[in-house]
Amino acid sequence: MTAIRIGVISPIDLAFPTVGAAFAELWPEAEPINLLDDSLYADFINDDMTIPDPMPAEAYDRVAALLRYSRDCGADGVIFCGSVFGLLVEAGREGIDVPVLTSYEGMIAAAFANGPRLGMLSTTQPTIDCLSADVARYAEAHGLEYTVTSKVADGAFQTLLDGDRDGHDDIVVAAAETITDCDSLLLGQFSMGLVPRKITPIASRPVLTAPFTAVAKMRALLDA
Repeated sequence: MTAIRIGVISPIDLAFPTVGAAFAELWPEAEPINLLDDSLYADFINDDMTIPDPMPAEAYDRVAALLRYSRDCGADGVIFCGSVFGLLVEAGREGIDVPVLTSYEGMIAAAFANGPRLGMLSTTQPTIDCLSADVARYAEAHGLEYTVTSKVADGAFQTLLDGDRDGHDDIVVAAAETITDCDSLLLGQFSMGLVPRKITPIASRPVLTAPFTAVAKMRALLDA
């Protein structure tokens, strides 16, 4: 039997190890195929990591082209890892005949299933802004009320870019310890996907990550 092939698209290669770990744990029989395009950050995200508003049409076109290319390479489903590109993915997947998930869809659905008090932790403020906007759209579409407590783990993102993953994880873990009064703690970046293994568990506060919830949701879609 041919393995189910899942396209994994990211504008940064730091996401791929955590997505690979999610597949290994949750869906080992699937075949993730990675597609990196770091021109997305270089061409469309400001130097201070803020996001142009609105994004130019060229950005929408490029994301749509990446989704189509992944599908044309035989993907049975596609996961897009760039957290700031959710709206572009939602637009670009129109007309594609396989499931395409944005970074946060699986995580947001899992969070609301746990309760309305959401904690958000990220390593950049623009990621918090994008996750908050995605949560707001989801809540409006489903008629849900919620509260948010958010925090940026200052310095973690640059530490990771400098090659110090352990240092990055230590900063994130320390920040996570300050967000306890919530029904779920959502970690904003795909590159944070393995950090929950280092966070002290709190029974009433599951820690959700984008890669693990995305893989779980994609498997549920294709197994249905």
